[in-house]
Amino acid sequence: MWRLVLALMVLPAIAHAGEEKMTMALGAGIAIADTPAWQVRFGENIELVRQTGDGFIAGTTTGYDYWRGADGNGFHIPIGGYAGVRSGIVTTTLGAGVGVLAIESWHGDAGFGIVPDVAATLGFALDDVRTVTIDARMSRHVLAGCPDFTTWGVLLMIGRTLNN
Repeated sequence: MWRLVLALMVLPAIAHAGEEKMTMALGAGIAIADTPAWQVRFGENIELVRQTGDGFIAGTTTGYDYWRGADGNGFHIPIGGYAGVRSGIVTTTLGAGVGVLAIESWHGDAGFGIVPDVAATLGFALDDVRTVTIDARMSRHVLAGCPDFTTWGVLLMIGRTLNN
């Protein structure tokens, strides 16, 4: 587990030093399981396909995710990959991943586990540096100590590309 935490801290520095495009973003939105909850995410995308024009893109994503609602709350570190297409200022992607180190409470029970997810995004480049992305995601919370549950969420992410 300590290797995973170390990789999460080192990977952004390696990407920033290389030619990969790295975008960091902060977002907020809503997640729904039994009842609505608010959700915040700080994340980074590292685009591994080295092209500047329109076309196919692929990359990795990681971050920190927190949600809170009437039925519970939780935290996890999402790690995943994505593929998509960029055309002009518009980017669309599909991706999948898993939230590790999930610590959550649900209907009065507390648990620890993982959060697999699938996501679709629609992003817009405001200029060469700033981005706005709508992130829609379905997550299955698989936890020891409390019942598993599924959430559906939508976030509005505001980001900044660090190296373009």
